[in-house]
Amino acid sequence: MRTHVLPDWLRTLLIRSVSHRHYTLVVTTIAFASTVSFAFPFAAVLIPAVLLSPRRWCSLGFLSGLASGLGAVLLVNIFQHLGLELIATRYPELLQTSAWQTASDWLQRWGLLAMLVIAGSPIPQTPALLFCALANLSTPGILLAVAIGKTVKYLFLAWATARYPARFIRFN
Repeated sequence: MRTHVLPDWLRTLLIRSVSHRHYTLVVTTIAFASTVSFAFPFAAVLIPAVLLSPRRWCSLGFLSGLASGLGAVLLVNIFQHLGLELIATRYPELLQTSAWQTASDWLQRWGLLAMLVIAGSPIPQTPALLFCALANLSTPGILLAVAIGKTVKYLFLAWATARYPARFIRFN
């Protein structure tokens, strides 16, 4: 069963760029874009990217985590610029989700430590980033928390994919 299917254009981009020395940069750019757009989970890209080039698992995991941290900071700045009113009118269901409730509870209790845990977990981070924007949390702190959380998560996922590729073929 395929749980995350890549769009054809993205699969083609990965396949065409895997033989180039800038492959890691391509995957890192996708990590940044997926964090900013919150269009799809980046793990759906990281797994095939590592399957295509298992020797690059460390650089793919590490740099993708940093790119996600930078993307999160940009997204927080966009949320701060747009304001809660515009977000609430465009995405009214976002404020009612269980992820929003969990993220806001955690962030109120533990601050940026909660953001680090959310970034490293399967919990959607977009509601937490929206809450960070509304709470005016430190931008460098958000960058550090998300970058560390995502880097640990992506390094583990990339290592596991490179080490045990047969378990991840269904994601490809």
